[in-house]
This record gives sequence, structure tokens and C-alpha cells, in this order.
Amino acid sequence: MITILSLKTPSGKATDAVDTVNRNVFDRINKNEIKFVEARGIFNKVILMYELKPQFLLGIGNIEELFFVILKPRSTRYVITWHTLLRKTKTWPIRKLLFKLSEFVIAVSGCAAETVRKYFPSKKIFVVLNGVDVDFFNPNKENKEYLAKKYGINFSKPIILFVGALFERKRPDIFIEVAKRIKNANFVLVGRKDKKDFLSSAINIDNFQWIPFIDRNDISIMMASSDIFLFPSINEPCAAVIPEAMSSGLLALLSKSCGNKELVDDGIDGFLVDVGGNEIKEFTEHLRNLLDNAEFRKKISLESRKKCENKLNWLITSDNYKKIFLENL
Repeated sequence: MITILSLKTPSGKATDAVDTVNRNVFDRINKNEIKFVEARGIFNKVILMYELKPQFLLGIGNIEELFFVILKPRSTRYVITWHTLLRKTKTWPIRKLLFKLSEFVIAVSGCAAETVRKYFPSKKIFVVLNGVDVDFFNPNKENKEYLAKKYGINFSKPIILFVGALFERKRPDIFIEVAKRIKNANFVLVGRKDKKDFLSSAINIDNFQWIPFIDRNDISIMMASSDIFLFPSINEPCAAVIPEAMSSGLLALLSKSCGNKELVDDGIDGFLVDVGGNEIKEFTEHLRNLLDNAEFRKKISLESRKKCENKLNWLITSDNYKKIFLENL
């Protein structure tokens, strides 16, 4: 049996991307094959590290992990799961050392892996795309009546959905600009505000609705009840909302950026729009064509659901993690 001690303290938040991956990956692995251990507090982790003498310490490249890497038993190896894009910051000297000391890196996308390979070309890197719970995010959860009553959503027209915090890199401004140009659909933006005010430009748009927060179960119902997922976000290593939307049978229309293009095959199970051109025009034209062709929309939606069942299922992701640890013991 392999023992893995996580250096990441679980936050208990449903939106914590690392916790989501760890929970969905290791809960699906037989405990007689891999025992995954989490703890809170430095002292508790140190005690467990010496008591268990785990084969692996699993970190995320945070600078405080250096303490454990220095003190770990000689037989224990340090592994990084990398969930973002690697850049030089003020903590770079320590992070650089952590990557050098790691046995290998598991990146959530080829895009994330390339940013690591740029600085560490000889490092052993595995790419495992994040999965999705295909039972929880399921087209059968459609319930327009419930959402209309609880959130006041108008389902008299097709629903174009955006889910994500209103960060600049997620580009909610493009979503809003497209809403101004298309009147035969209703646009619903779900996500909390950030520092920059994007919503002021949407004040007089009749077919636009902002919902600051929806709980996770209602998100799954919302995705199953909508028609198109318009997500112009860039620099996403592997945005969880994309496979969640696809698994819900929601057609994904995305920016052709970073991990987005690893999740969607353009024209087969979704659509990608090039970054840097006249994106608002291209997103608008794609939407108009899709809104005019319900049968074609349905075909793409079925393909996106099929991809999630066959390739982006958490069971498959979990099995890939298990193979990596077993084969690199």
C-alpha cells in the first residue's frame, strides 16, 4: 500500500480547486492501494510525516512546503500537483527550489505543464485533465420552473450562461457586450463581483440578469436548464466550470486559450473563438448560428456529454493518478 501525506490544508470550501481534485481523485481509489492522509496544522503534519513515513508528500508548490521537504524522511519523495500557470514572482527563489527538489509534477493541463517545462525542461511532468462528476452534473437535472421561481430567471427565450467570479481575465465584459447584440436569448451571469466594475455597462440591457451567488446544487440545475455556456475567459489551466457545463449537456462556446482548447474539440463537442481578433463579433456570429439551429445545438450537446462520460469522468482522472503513483514508486 502507498501512503500519501497531503501538505495542503483542506479549506472545506466547495470552490477550492485543489481540494476538489484531491477529494474526487483519492476518494475513488481503493484505500488498500493508496492511503491519502490530510491534516491541519504544521505540528500535526510533522508528527504524521514521521509516524507514517509516507512514500510521497503531495504539495502544490507553496513556499511553506520547503519546511517539510527539508525535514522529510529520506525515503519520502515530494510531488507537486500544479493547478495554475507558473510565473516568476517575488517568491520565485523558493518556488524554484521546490520544483527542483520534486520527484515529479502532475499538471492539470498541457498548458499548465508547458509553463513548468519552460523553467524546468528536464523535469518529469505528467498531464492529467481535471474530471467532472457526471452524475451530479447531468442533463436530467433540468428544472426551469424551480429556477424561475427562486431566481426570477426568464426562460421564454434560450438561456446563455456564464459562471465565474467577475475577474478581468474571465472577461465578463465580452459576455455583456454580446448580450447587447443578441435579443432572441436571455443572458444570465452568475458570479461574485471583483474590484473592477463590469456590471455598470449592463444596467440597461433588458435580456441580461446578474446573480451574485448560486449554491453548487443549483448551479448543476442551472447548467442543465440552460442552452449555451458562453465563457470568454483566458489563461485558464483547466477551468472546472467547462466540463461541468459540458457534462450537463450545455453547449460550450469558449475562448481558444490555454486549457480551454484541451477540453473542447472545436466544432465537434463545442466551439472555440480565437483570442485577439474581433472576438465580440465572432462570439455573436457563433451564437446567432447556434440559436437558429436547435437540432445542431442538440447534436453538439450530446457529443459534449459523451466526452465527459468517456474521457473527463472523475473515475478516469482518478485512475490516471493511481497509475502515476504506482508506476513511480
